[in-house]
Amino acid sequence: MSLFDFFKNKEPVPGAPKEHRLLPRWKISALVKIRLSAGAPHVPCEVKDLNMKGCCLTLEQVLPDGCAEVELYFNEKYFFNVGIAIVWHKKIGNKQVYGIKFTRVRDADKEKMFQMMQENFSGQLWKDI
Repeated sequence: MSLFDFFKNKEPVPGAPKEHRLLPRWKISALVKIRLSAGAPHVPCEVKDLNMKGCCLTLEQVLPDGCAEVELYFNEKYFFNVGIAIVWHKKIGNKQVYGIKFTRVRDADKEKMFQMMQENFSGQLWKDI
């Protein structure tokens, strides 16, 4: 299987929402921490899905307007300073759910992100291929 096979059209799963992304996201549901500004404390949240272009975040507080850069902290080895844009937001119960687009990710962080997926979420990495 080549890297380009990843981009082939796949048969849709009955009842599942249609995937419109060119690069599908990995479903990981990982408990992480997010730092909204330099010097601020980390806030617990959950990353529902992830790829090199964005993620879905669930947290208890509302992200501040103009939040353009965050640190996603998975663990001591895997943390990423990324530029973000909020694509969509909805409230589900007492949780805030955000669709996040990464506007800036360093190439080294993309490599670390892929390495993290291989080490910690290998069952999800190639699941949809």
